[in-house]
Amino acid sequence: MKLLALDAATTACSVACWSGDSVIAGREEFASRRQAEILMPMVKTVMGEADLDFASLDLIAVTNGPGSFTGVRIGLATARGLALASNVPLVGITTLEALAAAPTPDERRGRVIFATLDARRDQLYGQLFQEDGEAVGAPFASASKSLPDRLTQASGQIPPLLLVGSGADIAAKTLDNCGQDYLKSASPPHPQAATIATHIAGRGHDIAVVEPVAPLYLRDPGVGPIK
Repeated sequence: MKLLALDAATTACSVACWSGDSVIAGREEFASRRQAEILMPMVKTVMGEADLDFASLDLIAVTNGPGSFTGVRIGLATARGLALASNVPLVGITTLEALAAAPTPDERRGRVIFATLDARRDQLYGQLFQEDGEAVGAPFASASKSLPDRLTQASGQIPPLLLVGSGADIAAKTLDNCGQDYLKSASPPHPQAATIATHIAGRGHDIAVVEPVAPLYLRDPGVGPIK
């Protein structure tokens, strides 16, 4: 399989190409609200380094949120434009799924993965995943103080957790107050295109059943605190 993976949904912007059985080229840059400026040049650079043309791709993958409203829109618009122009199927992956795919087997062993992003204003985006990466419940937005209740609702009880993502430090403070067992992953706090490419290729995506990719926001911009 040959695929191009893009992420512009959070504070970092990354692109990677997968061919055969490995990532063969990739770039990452902290965006600082410059996704629209840097994403397409990064795509062109990485495709050149991989010596691939768009017509040779089997799939394009992109993060569809949650994350920065602007970043999610830019990533999706770029990926949709490339897929349409090249007649290549487009598949979406959530930022939370991408985060959950990053920790090492040793980190995830015996723990439920809590992938979480800092949603600002003392709020988090989050989702639980089993050790093997299978989702446990739907993604959610939560005030940090409500996190224990949210986790209990999702899993029935709060198991030993592996925290990954930019919301890990915020989650850890809340979990400390209730005596919850957790480990913070050493993996990056943002999604990475190389991880996305590896994850998509590894699950053997069925190109024949690719569904339309829609943004996942979890909340509206400018809303008040989430209860």
